[in-house]
Amino acid sequence: MDASTDDKELRRSVRLLNSVLNRVLKAQGCETIAERADQLQKRFAGLLRDGGPARRRQLQEIIDDMDAETTGEVVRVFNRYFSLLNIAEESHFLNQRLRQAERGGHYWPGSFHDTLLNLRQSGVGADQLQTLLDQLLYMPVMTAHPTEAKRRTIKGALRNIFVTQDAVAHGRLKGYFRKEAIERLQCQVQLLWKTDEVRARSMGAADEIDTGLFYFPLSLFRATARMYRNLERSVHDVYGEEAHGIRVPSFLRFGSWIGGDRDGNPNVTPETTALALRLQAQTILQEYLQRLDTLRGQLSQSYGFCELSTEFETGLTADRSALGAATAELELPYLQEPYRHKLVLMKYRMERSLRRVSLLIAGANEPPDRLAYLSAAELLNDLRVIDASLRGHGDADVAGQDLADLIRLVETYGFHLMQLDVRQESGRHNDAVADIFRAALNLDYASLDETQRLQLLGEAIAAPGGLMYDRAALSSLTRQTLEVFETMARMRREIGGDCFGKYVISMTHQASHVMEVLLLAVQCGLAGRLGGQWYCHVGISPLFETIDDLNRIEEVLTTLLDQPVYRELLAASGERQEVMLGYSDSCKDGGIMAAAWGLYRAQQRVLAITGQRGIQCRLFHGRGGTVGRGGGPTHQAILAQPPDTVRGQIKFTEQGEVLFYRYNNMETAVYE
Repeated sequence: MDASTDDKELRRSVRLLNSVLNRVLKAQGCETIAERADQLQKRFAGLLRDGGPARRRQLQEIIDDMDAETTGEVVRVFNRYFSLLNIAEESHFLNQRLRQAERGGHYWPGSFHDTLLNLRQSGVGADQLQTLLDQLLYMPVMTAHPTEAKRRTIKGALRNIFVTQDAVAHGRLKGYFRKEAIERLQCQVQLLWKTDEVRARSMGAADEIDTGLFYFPLSLFRATARMYRNLERSVHDVYGEEAHGIRVPSFLRFGSWIGGDRDGNPNVTPETTALALRLQAQTILQEYLQRLDTLRGQLSQSYGFCELSTEFETGLTADRSALGAATAELELPYLQEPYRHKLVLMKYRMERSLRRVSLLIAGANEPPDRLAYLSAAELLNDLRVIDASLRGHGDADVAGQDLADLIRLVETYGFHLMQLDVRQESGRHNDAVADIFRAALNLDYASLDETQRLQLLGEAIAAPGGLMYDRAALSSLTRQTLEVFETMARMRREIGGDCFGKYVISMTHQASHVMEVLLLAVQCGLAGRLGGQWYCHVGISPLFETIDDLNRIEEVLTTLLDQPVYRELLAASGERQEVMLGYSDSCKDGGIMAAAWGLYRAQQRVLAITGQRGIQCRLFHGRGGTVGRGGGPTHQAILAQPPDTVRGQIKFTEQGEVLFYRYNNMETAVYE
């Protein structure tokens, strides 16, 4: 199908949605508003063709003739029109990709198939491909953002319109069924027109958390499983027989700032951070519970028709012994079906895990439940035992369906769903550390220069047990700052060690700003030295976001990485050094061109500095939504990075309005 035919299809879809909107407006007694909107559209199109004074005057006359109420309604018409236009375009591009996939051969640029084909044609063999795959990390980080104002009701309405329009516009319905679908489409557009898009109240921190979680059961759980299947299929399509030895690792991870970003937001408290992690855990445990139930319905093999692995039989016996009489009634219907028997016990344990999280959210002080799953590793082990047993008696194809998808989800999401980054401005840490040194040593930290501060911080971090002081002597702000680190330590014990990502320090101007955070972590048991061995359970990501900070990045990082104590803690964490670059603030600070050049040079310098010291590094890109704030298509953004700076791993922020456009429809979420 050529480009002109594609263009005709898109125009036909736009005309269909526009006609449906006009019918809705007329049916609702809004003919005058519809006529004004149509006049404005035609006059503006004329202005684009001929930008003369007469055309501009004609357009202005229509605008001047409208009162405030009419203007508001006309704006609402255009708002709905452009939402429908976006749906038509999204559906159109989805179907373009589907047609390319149906034809086979070279898929669209940036697809798995296209990328792997280019790699193979460049001489990358199966062994080299495995090395590349093993190094991969792709981490979108969800952030709350006030520019996303759509209510969940509106998002649901737009999703319904997308599904119906897609079926109507691309020939999948004929005759009566097409007529029925168009009628349904008109009802959906009518509901969209009569639903207020703006919330009646402002969003609180809990609402922002809920908004971020909304997309996972809506699209992302299914999209994640489909994405891995697409990659595995592309590997086998491109590499053929060589692909049998290639293993695709679970390289996708999600991060979040929602509930952890307290820079300038007093509403994000330690309690908010704990709530965010518990709601995340609740969301993923609910998904696991549903999928375990689905598997229980599927894996109906009976004894005598399958040869169970020894590990499976041993595990089932151990489960029955550990769970005791509590499961006798549950397992009774499945005593002749070993996999269902195992899965009903797994479901029981998962229900208890979910119950504990729900009680903690409700405010109960609920201790760990010995009968529940205490970690994602326990669940993953049980699933892998089932997988190996199925494959051992010829049911590899069965294992490769829903069970394989669930294993992928557990590998990707654990029990925490997203790794929560904590962010705070460097001045808060500086003030807290000065307060602690005053209380502990009667020392004026603020009067020290950078060299003296680094020396003092290094000695204090290395001191066994940290600094001793009377907590009551600290200011309320210092106590609040320490409570954040105490919450991090507590939630790591409750949810798991992977529940936090990095501690992001905004406005990092000097190396001591990073060392100050580590001292605060030491005071709360997250880092330090015990028995002569260093340990560190917090990773630091300094954020460079102004033009001056980008220009100073080499000095700050060189000084930091040459601190012996910092190098010890970095090594003890087992993590890469992460450095975050701010696109939005640098654009506002120096303009798009100066910011782009500053960011480009900063990335090169960061990788050079860490490379000289043998330190692995990952860049964290603080992208905005629009191109002017560092946004734009992700694939092109990755390709635009300086050579040898991505190295198979990329982490980037996705703001509120971006989340809607990428993840409100599962079909688009797979592509993204």
